[in-house]
Amino acid sequence: MVQAPPQVHHIDDEDSHHRHVLSQVLQPDSHSVHEALAKAKPKSNLTRLVSTYFYHSETASDFCLRLSRSVHRARHLYAPLSDLLAVLPASAPPLSQPQCDRAYELFLQFDREENPFALSRLHRLRDDFSDLKRDIQRDLRKCHSRIRLFRHSAAGCALCFVAVAAGTVVVASIVFVHALVGFSALSAAPFCVTRQKRRELARLKQLEAVENGTLVVNDINTIDSLVDRLQTAVEGDKAFVRFALDRGRERHPIQEVLNQLRKNQPVLEHLLGDLEQHIYFCFYSVNMARYALLKAICSHQTP
Repeated sequence: MVQAPPQVHHIDDEDSHHRHVLSQVLQPDSHSVHEALAKAKPKSNLTRLVSTYFYHSETASDFCLRLSRSVHRARHLYAPLSDLLAVLPASAPPLSQPQCDRAYELFLQFDREENPFALSRLHRLRDDFSDLKRDIQRDLRKCHSRIRLFRHSAAGCALCFVAVAAGTVVVASIVFVHALVGFSALSAAPFCVTRQKRRELARLKQLEAVENGTLVVNDINTIDSLVDRLQTAVEGDKAFVRFALDRGRERHPIQEVLNQLRKNQPVLEHLLGDLEQHIYFCFYSVNMARYALLKAICSHQTP
């Protein structure tokens, strides 16, 4: 029996499709994150910092996904010109009139299209991660100070315990009841300190996971630099094309612009490849950091 092929869900709306793809790319997904944060103290500073990181990391993945589409649009923009250059030898004789006409039509098409990287700016996202890192480092300093205090308190309790025990042996026949009460109170103190220290260590682990997550700003800086160079490169090619268009279908300007585009082509393709690679690095870094942070949160919540 031949089964019908599974139906494919077609998403017509571009934004809906983008959100659908983002939900597949971003891991752990937003639902898992919201479930974990729902069990945390809603008004604590730690929860605020963790929530802020998850929000910024999702924004970073969203931006990278949009940039990936920009890379695709850039290749689509240059494809007709690249195809034309592929059939025109670098040291070819002067263009024929049909070749000039074909190049002119492609120049018109190229000029009409927008620069795929015109609005791709990551300055705000980079600043958001930098601000978060500053807040995290401030809390880390406080957390380390509290942990050192707990260590000193535990050491002090141990000394008191020894002193009371020794005193109890010496004067056991006189103040047995009072020493027993003091012994019980002091022996409970280390356990209280241990619980507080354990909570602070769990907090430290989450703060360190968030701090590691903010290192994605290094990828963002690299991506931002590549995007800036690509925008400049595309605008430069557009300026050359407009130079030829302003002179109509004259053979010489068209020939010169084609020669310039041929020289620029390897540089552009190299930049696109670099950007694509760093986009993948960013996706990977974000997901690894999100997994590590979610693990730290869930291990702390486990009874």
